[in-house]
Amino acid sequence: MDLEHKHNIILLTGLPGVGKTTLLRKICDEVRVINSCQGFLTEEVRDKQSRKRIGFDAVSMSGQRCVLARDRAEKNKQMPMMGKYYIYIDDFENLVLPLIACANSKFELLVIDEIGKMELKSKKFESALYELIHKVPILATIPCTVIKDSKLIEYIKKTPKSIIYEINKNNRDVIQKDVVTCINNMLKNN
Repeated sequence: MDLEHKHNIILLTGLPGVGKTTLLRKICDEVRVINSCQGFLTEEVRDKQSRKRIGFDAVSMSGQRCVLARDRAEKNKQMPMMGKYYIYIDDFENLVLPLIACANSKFELLVIDEIGKMELKSKKFESALYELIHKVPILATIPCTVIKDSKLIEYIKKTPKSIIYEINKNNRDVIQKDVVTCINNMLKNN
């Protein structure tokens, strides 16, 4: 592989609900056998009784958790909304920004699930990613639709250092091996 154009960003994209986060978790489990990873996954939160989705949490690779979004806000808190969800920017930034800050020195692979509308409500998160794009190897999920208020995703997709895997129901169970091989090659060359 030409060192001038080697990949340092691997993106997983696909329709909502296709299994990007599940695939990302499986990839991380396999990659962490020989490489160190840092970052976060986004998990759905469901009401225990009704099983209806009530929001999302960000969960670090070490298991720390914070509220990312809920369908109800805490009283007396001013928070941006995305659809029916209130975005807990402060909680998200308190967990995620320190994870990203140490990506340069402590870990071989930065994992981000996802670079999406909710996460990009944090301008500090967006700025931190711009700073890291060409500095550390990144494995991230991105939505398949354009986010109007952010140019970050389009920038990341178009950089020659990115490789994009489109996940669908037909390939999600077999693409894992290809992505893990790509990550291992990427980390070997960094």
